Amino acid sequence: MHVMVVDTDVDTQDLVHYALNEAGYEVCKARNVADALRLSSQHPDIGIVISDMRLDHQVTGMQMALRMRQRLINGHYIITCGDWNVLHSHQPDDVSILLKPYGKEDLLRAVHHGAARHQSASRTRRKHRDAELLLV
Repeated sequence: MHVMVVDTDVDTQDLVHYALNEAGYEVCKARNVADALRLSSQHPDIGIVISDMRLDHQVTGMQMALRMRQRLINGHYIITCGDWNVLHSHQPDDVSILLKPYGKEDLLRAVHHGAARHQSASRTRRKHRDAELLLV
């Protein structure tokens, strides 16, 4: 499973990268929204994107996830956030919130859950595609 980590804090990005790499995930890093969008175009096999909610002054992690949906069809987005006030009561099915501060086990649990959702969405999409082919 390919995972992209998007965070402007280099130390946090490196810790998350290390923990996920050690757990067997293939991980790429993006320092900002532009890098993340470029990587998502180049690597449509990215299944999970972990992003801080606060990325820059113009785009939040949630807004970036919405933009990536066109590129990463069955992607799952884990938004990390330390501000309870920015959380919405209803999140899209492909978005999970990981509240800060979080530890390694919390991170791995969120990624495992996101991977299960990603695989389920991929299977559902394949079933629909196969059904459409049978109708043709």
